[in-house]
Formats: sequence, C-alpha cells, structure tokens
Amino acid sequence: MRILFLGTAAAVSTPSRDNTSLLINDILIDCPGNVFGKMKKAGYNPLRLKAIIITHGHVDHIYGLPSLIEMIRLSGRKEPLKIYIGRDFVETAESSLAMYGLLHQEHGFEIKLIAVNYQQQLLFNDNEISIEAFPVKHSVPNIGLKFSSFDSKVVYTSDTEPCDELIDLFKDVNLLIHESSCSYLYSKRLEGHTCAEDAARIAQLSNAKALCLVHLGAEIDGNESRLTEELKRYYLGEILIPKDLDRVVI
Repeated sequence: MRILFLGTAAAVSTPSRDNTSLLINDILIDCPGNVFGKMKKAGYNPLRLKAIIITHGHVDHIYGLPSLIEMIRLSGRKEPLKIYIGRDFVETAESSLAMYGLLHQEHGFEIKLIAVNYQQQLLFNDNEISIEAFPVKHSVPNIGLKFSSFDSKVVYTSDTEPCDELIDLFKDVNLLIHESSCSYLYSKRLEGHTCAEDAARIAQLSNAKALCLVHLGAEIDGNESRLTEELKRYYLGEILIPKDLDRVVI
C-alpha cells in the first residue's frame, strides 16, 4: 500500500504545511488546495485517480475540488470519476461543481457523486485495496476510513475526538494515521479533535504497529522532535510525523 501525504496541516495551514490530504494507492482522500500540482510534483499522474473520498464538508477538506476536476478535465480525462461524500454534504459539493459548470461538460467526463451514510460500511473494493468507512466524533458528521490490502491494514481517522470505542476496529493495524490538532504540551484539547497524547494512547491500546500524526495544529509545526519524545511515554511503537509530500509504503 502506497501512501503519499499531500498535506499535513490542520484547518490553518503553515508556511511548511498545507491542509491535510492523502493519496493512498490511486484513491484521493480529501481535496484542499492544489492537490493536482502536489501529485505532479510527487511524480504521480492525477489521471490515474480511481476515486475521491471527501470525509466531511469542512472547507479545509473540500475547497480544492472544483479546481482538481477542471485540471484533470483539461489534462484529458475521459473515464468517469466517483466522488464519495457524506450525505449531508452532497448538495454542497454538487452546487460548488455546478457553479463552475463542471458537472455536465460537453468535452468533460462523468462525475458520480455518491452519498455515504454515517455507519460502518464498505465503500470501495478492487483487486488492490478495499476501503471501509466508519463514523467518528467531530463537530459535523464525519467518517474515518480503513484500508485493507492482501498483506496490510491502514486506518485514517480524519477529524475526530478520541474514540476509545473504535479501538477494536484499529486492532493490530500496520499504520494508524490519527489526526493531531493539538498537544497537551501547548494547550488543551479542541472540541471535535484529538491531542497527540490521546492518539498515542489509542495506538498503544489498539496494538497498532506504527502511529502517524496528521492534521497538525500550528503549535506542533516546528516542535515535532519534542512531541515525538513526549509520545514515547504513551506509545511503544514507531511514531511518524510526516512532512508534506512524504511517502510511506506498507
């Protein structure tokens, strides 16, 4: 399983980090900023995308979608593209794309907006990877994602408060990618989000082989080494705090 961190920041980007977005194999998870340009910079052809999953409708997870759709159209895509999005935000996404005339273009490609219910369910399955969605605790309805291939499992929590009830779902995964908008080293926990220390505790309880922190608050940017040392008090496995365009192969 190939993971490319297109962005790693929380809702407010920093000089070195853009808003969080992931590319796992050929599936794009959330779409802020210029993900097309970042995929190209990383050596990935955006025309290879099989699907896009928008975890929730907050602006830092979706505002780049119209631009991406237009860029891949102009680059010659003809195959239909599925966009999975929570049912509460389908109309918002449809309106955003329609505002720029992107839904029905004579020389474009078919866009299939698929409404996702906030329950545990299988979203996607091909000969390389399956993707299961599950509900998490955020300020708006939101889904996390579990990716499974023949020899590895990866969980991405998206934006969420600590969810101890999901520890069994995270059990023994190769990589737990957990949001970390804050740290008790610098502040208290933000509503709808997780402090790094709680993410580390959950990783330890779930026996995750490695923990990766994303959706990083500005207070963490530049303090990664100190935070990593602090988290070793809570989690005994490998701790990763990726930079934008870093890659992991599981």
